[in-house]
Amino acid sequence: MSHNVQINQKQTIDGAISALRIKFVESLEERILDFEALLKYCQTTDTRSRAFQEIARKAHNLAGVAPSLGFDAIGEAAREAETIADDASADDAAVVQKVEVLLDEMEAQLDKAAV
Repeated sequence: MSHNVQINQKQTIDGAISALRIKFVESLEERILDFEALLKYCQTTDTRSRAFQEIARKAHNLAGVAPSLGFDAIGEAAREAETIADDASADDAAVVQKVEVLLDEMEAQLDKAAV
């Protein structure tokens, strides 16, 4: 394989990753709204269990995607939110606190992208 072909392939891959990173950042606002809505459902006994399950599911997805695109802080916060939301013995306030940390990380990334 020639050096020029390798350079072109690297540029193509770098461009694709860059496009994925942009798309990910663009999705953060919607993800924030989703988590905020789920936090509201945590306030009632009737919907708390289902809301925690959905928080764990969404956090799991985010924890898998974020680090692979270079957003390690979001990935770590998502993993922590997933773990606590999955824990049936977890205190409600602890779940809310971990989700708020995740929201802060996502909002910080949006602020960074807006600059």
